[in-house]
Amino acid sequence: MKKIALILLSLYSFSHAVEYDVIEAEMLAISCTSCHETDEQTQSVAPEIAGMNKNSLYEILLNYKNGKKTGTMMKEHVRDYTDEQLEQIAYYFSNIGKD
Repeated sequence: MKKIALILLSLYSFSHAVEYDVIEAEMLAISCTSCHETDEQTQSVAPEIAGMNKNSLYEILLNYKNGKKTGTMMKEHVRDYTDEQLEQIAYYFSNIGKD
């Protein structure tokens, strides 16, 4: 019974979304835009993340932070962000181009 309660608690905490703050998200994402450009006119060697699904991007960011995804310098970039801040960044990039 304790295992089931722990699993349910874990699922609830993972699915809890933070309230989206447009200004905070944009400020947090500024450092990301130096490599991940936000307009179609600029070419970059970094993957395009503007318009990406929020949940997918958030999961990728968490995987870099937790060491589950490696191979780039992203682990260094995300390590000092809280999970909530990474979710704000994912919200920001997911909303680019949806105006």
